[in-house]
This record gives sequence, C-alpha cells and structure tokens, in this order.
Amino acid sequence: MPESASQQPPEQPSLFSDAGDLGYGIGPVFDEMVTGTGHLRPHWQQFFAAHGPFTPEQMAAKWAAARQRLFLNGVTFNSYRDPQGTERPWPLDPVPLLLSAAEWQVIGAGLVQRARLIEKVLEDFYGPQRLLADGTVPPALLYADPGYLRACQGLDVPGGRRLLLFAADLVRDGDGQWRVLTCRTEAPTGVGYALENRAVLSQTLADPFRACNVERLSPFFETLRASLARVAPQCSGVDGHPRAVLLTPGPYNEAYFEHAYLARHLRMTLAEGADMVVRDQAVYLKTLAGLERVDVILHRVDDAFCDPLELRVDSALGVPGLLQAVRAGSVAVVNALGSGMAESTALLSHMPALSRRLLGQELLLADVPTYWGGDPAQREILLSQLDRMVVRPAFSSLPGSVSNGPDLEGEAREALAARIRARPQDWAGQLPVAPSTAPLWRDDRVEPRPLVVRAFLCASGDDGWSVMPGGLVRISADARHAAVSLQEGAGSKDLWIVGAQPPGTIRRLVSAPPDGAREPSPVPGNLPSRAADHLFWVGRYAERAAAAVRLLRGATLRLSDDSRPSAREELPPLLRLMGRASLIPQEIAQLPDSDALRGMRQALEIAVDPVNPGGLVATTLRLRRAMGSVRDRLPSDTRQVLSRLDAIGAGLVKADRAALALLLDDFSQVLAAQMGLELDGMPRGAGWRFLVLGRRLERSIDAVERLQASGVAAERADAATLEVLLELAEAGPAYRERFPVGVQRDAALSLLLTDSEHPHSLLFQLETVRRQVTRLPSLPIVGTTDDADPLARLADQVAQASYRLQDLALTRDMGLLSATLFQLGWSLPTMSNLLSQAYFSHVHARAA
Repeated sequence: MPESASQQPPEQPSLFSDAGDLGYGIGPVFDEMVTGTGHLRPHWQQFFAAHGPFTPEQMAAKWAAARQRLFLNGVTFNSYRDPQGTERPWPLDPVPLLLSAAEWQVIGAGLVQRARLIEKVLEDFYGPQRLLADGTVPPALLYADPGYLRACQGLDVPGGRRLLLFAADLVRDGDGQWRVLTCRTEAPTGVGYALENRAVLSQTLADPFRACNVERLSPFFETLRASLARVAPQCSGVDGHPRAVLLTPGPYNEAYFEHAYLARHLRMTLAEGADMVVRDQAVYLKTLAGLERVDVILHRVDDAFCDPLELRVDSALGVPGLLQAVRAGSVAVVNALGSGMAESTALLSHMPALSRRLLGQELLLADVPTYWGGDPAQREILLSQLDRMVVRPAFSSLPGSVSNGPDLEGEAREALAARIRARPQDWAGQLPVAPSTAPLWRDDRVEPRPLVVRAFLCASGDDGWSVMPGGLVRISADARHAAVSLQEGAGSKDLWIVGAQPPGTIRRLVSAPPDGAREPSPVPGNLPSRAADHLFWVGRYAERAAAAVRLLRGATLRLSDDSRPSAREELPPLLRLMGRASLIPQEIAQLPDSDALRGMRQALEIAVDPVNPGGLVATTLRLRRAMGSVRDRLPSDTRQVLSRLDAIGAGLVKADRAALALLLDDFSQVLAAQMGLELDGMPRGAGWRFLVLGRRLERSIDAVERLQASGVAAERADAATLEVLLELAEAGPAYRERFPVGVQRDAALSLLLTDSEHPHSLLFQLETVRRQVTRLPSLPIVGTTDDADPLARLADQVAQASYRLQDLALTRDMGLLSATLFQLGWSLPTMSNLLSQAYFSHVHARAA
C-alpha cells in the first residue's frame, strides 16, 4: 500500500527519531523502519522507547542471548548444498520486523481473498474444469504442469477443504504496495520456524515485546488443531480423538526440525512413509502393538512422492496405496494431494482474471507482474523485455534455474530466448520488484537489507480463514540482491504485529469442534516401529561410542602419564581390545609387545580418522543421526547433547594428541549427561524400554567380546590385562575399595562377571535384558516353524546364562565360563536380530 498521510500515522518526535542517530543508511527503496525523510516510523518509535538505541554492546548481548536460546532449543535447518546435508544453526536476526495492526488487517483481507480464490481454482481444476471450457485459462496452464496429478482428478476430499494451511510470500515495492511473489499450497513450510522465532525473541526482547503490544500466535495454532480434527473422517484414537500423523521425508530434509517441532506442538505422531501401510483401503500406522488406524495426515512430503503406486513409482518417501484410501474416504490428507500445482508462477499471470471470474472481485493484493510463455500475448512481452525480466520455470516442479535478464549479455540472452521459443509453456518471467528493506544487525551495526515476508493462514470453520498475526521474514545478507533463500545464506526475522491495545488473555479457542470430534492426538504408549528402531540403536551406538571413548582415554593416558608404573605393560592388551572393537586394523592390534608403543601412536590416529568405518568419528555420526531421527521422543535437553556431539565430531578430525585427550574427556561427559537425561527425563514406556535394551545388549556384547579377547577364561590374563578390564568396566574404584592391594584374578572376575550391584558387570546387563524383553508386547515371527517364540527362547537362554554366572561365583569353573561366553556370543546378537524382525520391520503386521 502506498505510503501516504491517510495510511500512515503522523510522525512523532522521540529520542531516536532520526535514522542518523542509529547509524542507519537509507537506500533508494521503501524501508520498513525509516521514512523517506529519515525519521522512524511511528510503530518503531514505541519499540525504541523500550529497547533503546542499537549500541554495539547492547546488540552483542541480545545477539548472544538469541543464539544461545536457539542453540539450547536445537533449532537447525539442513543445507542441501553441503554434500553431507549438515545441520546449520537457524539464522535468526535479533531485530524483529514491525508492522502495524491496521496495516496487517488490510494485508490479511487480501490473503484471505487469495486463499479462497486458490481453493476455488483447485476445486475446478480437479473437478468440472469450467475454467478451461470457458477460456478463462488455456488448457496448457493445467496439462503442461507436472504438478497437476491426473490420478487426483475427481477426487473428493474429506471435510470439503483442499487447503487447510496456506502461505504466501509477500514483497513491498518502491511505492509501499505489498505484492504476492508466490503462493505455497503443497506443504507450506516455515510456520514452525516462525513460532520458534517468536519464542526466542519474546524472551530476548521481553521489554519491547510487552511495550509494543505484539499480537500473540497461540490462537492461530489452536485454530489449526481444531481444523485438523474437523476434517477427520472418523476418530480412531483413544477417547474419540482422531489419530493424526505428520508425514515427514525424514531427518535429512532441510526442515526436519520444523516437522518434529510442529508434530510435538500440534500433538501429532511424527512418521515417515515406511511407518504406515494401507490395508482394506485404510491407512494404518505400524506400532509396537500392531497396526493403528490413521484418520488425518498432515504431509510434508511433496505431493507426487506420497504414493509410489499411483504417482511417482520411484518414491521411497510415500505410502503405497494412499490415494486409494483417500478415494475411499477413510483418511484425510492435508493439504489435499495435487494442491502443489497452485504454486506455479504461470498461474500468477492469470490471477486477476480468475478473481473476476470466480469471486467477482478485483484482487486486493496485486501480484508481482508475471508473464507466462504459454500465452502468445504474454510471450511477446516476455521476449521483448527479456533484458528486464527475471526468468524462471513456469511450474514449480519443472527443473531449471532462475535467470536474471539484466545480468545476461548478448549471447547468453539469445540462448535464453531460444529456450523460451522452443518450449514457451515451460517458462515465465517476472518484472523485478526492488523489495523493501529492514534493519539487519551485522558487523556491529544495523544495515538495510531486502526482505520477503511469508504469511500463513489456516482454515477456520466450514469456509473461513484465520490469518497468523505474524510470519516468517527472510532477509538477504547481501544488500545488492534480494537472495532470500536460506540455502543461499539468507537470514530470518520474527514478524511483530504491533497493536494499539494490549492483546487479550490467551486461552484455548476451541476445546472440541462443533461435531463432537476432538483435537488430534497420538495414542499414548503405541510407539511407531521406526521410532522404536531408532531408539534401540541410539542405545547401541551410545554404548559403542562410550566403549570406544574409554579405550582411547586409556590409551592417551598411558602415553602421556609416566607416573603409572605399569603403563607400558598395559598398552598391548589395550591394542588387542581396540582391534576387537574394530577401531584399528588387526595388523596393528596384533603387533608384538615390543612394538606396542609405536603401534599405539599409530592406532590413535587411525581410531579418529573420519574415513575409518569402525572409528570413533563414524560411530559418533551414526549416534548423531539416530538421535536426530527421534529427537522429538528424547528429553528436550537432548538438543544440547546433539549440538555438543556435532562440535566434538568436528574436533576429533583435526585434534592432536593433547587436544584429543581433552575432547575424549568432553565426549565422556556428554555421553554421561545423555544417559542421565534418559534416566531422569523419559517415561518408562516402550520407547525407553527399547533404548535401555539397546544399551544393555550392546554393553553385554562388548563385555563378552572383551572377556574372550583378553583370555581370562583360559587363565592367560596377567595383572596388566586385568587392570585394563577393570578400567574399561568402570570397576577400578570399586575393586580397590574391596581389595586395596594388588589385582587378584578371581576377585576381578567376580566384579566383572557376577556382581549384581555393579552396573557394568555382565550379570547386571543380562538381568536387565531379560527383564525388559519379558515386558515387550508379543508379536508373531514370520518364517519360524517352531511353536515356541524364538525371542522368548533366547530370553530363557539369557536367564540360564545368568544362573551359570552366579554359579561361577562359587565354583570358579573356567570351562563353564568359556562355554557361557561362547553361548552368549551367539545368542545376544541373535536376540538383536529377532527384536528387529519382530518389532521394527513388521514383516507380519496385523491390525490391532
């Protein structure tokens, strides 16, 4: 909207009324904070009255506080430009963007009109197609778009709403007019990041937040929860709750943090496509108790990848048969499959005509001027003004890069024109709009940077829309270009809608929809199989990493501490155990004792080499990935552990011996902290049980292999070997408390094997494994001809091994010990495989 006296309140003097007082340079475009005369806009006056000027000291403190909160909350996004898909810290700027409530009300009216219009367009395109019949849009606009899913033609959508969540990217031009740059209808991302931005800045800038009477976001999410419940065709969950699932591509997606965050905030189950199956035209979630019926799916997987049977056959992300279940009306998928075609740039070129045809209204929010090559008249404009156009693929699912016409020279411009003439329907051009700027804190000062606002709406009632009083602002780090993609280094801002009056009391808007359905909620206790699998391996990888850390700490200590009289003698058994753990090759592990010192120096380098598949760096990465896949099910403070694991993993790659010792100490503390979080912060449900099973099985397997490799059962163990075994089992202090002088073989074995009170003894592990396995739900195993449950038989064998270990405390029968260790060396890994077959793979899945 143009900046005029009728639309902008009169400027008020203040202590910070002049841009020069802030060291803020005014550019040639519209600035959100400063008027053309260099004065602060009225709604920013209130902000600065509470905040004060942008001094380097104050802003550095705010910046540090915001980054610390983001770090503690584990807010990240994945960079596709990084070959490893590395998680990056969320780039939140400590200065929010302020808009007045009166202006946002006008913007909101235009957004509601746009959402209603696009929903009607989708209803027609996937229904009677009258818009094609009467010539409002040419057929190529629909049929040339790969985002148009022919399999969804004529598909009825449960609840009658094709769009439940809608987003639009807005830019303000030089005249102060907000324009629509693009619409997001397939799986609008950013709403979770907007909520997290608000959570951080409302605490970091608490005084300005209250002083500016910022509109709250909570009512928007209450409405979204109620709308998800409303579209559910039935309620299959506990106490009449709809069973709601958020479908994610998985932890490697750039916005996986948001998926986990939203699922937790909306009380939904986070699931991947492999977690669900279609049976009898209904969708079921694979849980430990069997198959649980799903009523609502909020998908974050692209439309075409949601069903490999009828859409993209190469997709490994979707649910085979999902479209058939939607046709049967047994599940609601939101937004409706096929909605992504409304994101096409080509469609923007026909929005004014569509609005007049379907709504009988002119657009309240104009689009960025757009010209589609598939329309002859628009194609002529596109080609004649190619030197001014930003040319991009006409449809969002088409490959191709964006070309900036003013940056192209003669031959390059001609080549682009030739591509357009060859397939005009595949290309569209937009006249560039110089976006408005907002202050960005950078290099101890505020500087104006271009921005794009992503605004969000959710369906409300049968035909209404609710506008989020805020949004996700993306701001360019480069003053020369409006590059607002996070993949290209852009930052984000929180959007504050500043009201004249304090916001009302926050309360739940809807406790139950009018039809009696309740809010979507995961069924307590019914853990998805994928989550159980990841939790099981979190336990195994955590113990594997802890065992490796103890080995390497013991090695670095003996190489650097000359005060230990037996340090040199203890290097050979350490080398052999490092080889047994696959940290180093066997040729180094089996070096003669005389070469142990040289071998250990070489072994430390190999053990932390990132290309070593059995090394500590590789194990850390596996642990990090497993934890990241289920961070929504781990205690919230686990996010700090994940961040520390990232830092430690990077440090291990380049650490010398002195730095390695410190990193290993740090690593040990982080792993201990995570175990403490699990013990104190997780309910004793199925997820915790599988995590404990993973830990105890891995610790049992490690203990058995250590004892076998050390030769204690064959009476080959000397004092140096026993010292190492006690240290690796965290049993040294307990042993010295009982036996202050010397190391006795029988006493050491008693502590390592049969002490039921010591948490690292083999008996302690086996008892815990047996106890947890007996509490798991019973599921049949495919492929067995034995009437007995093989998992139960293995649990019995583990129990028998426990009894034999207790007998060893009396008999000291080394032959019995060897036989017991041999049996456990087979039965424990087999138990891990059977757990996977019974509970994780669902080869034989049944409806509960």
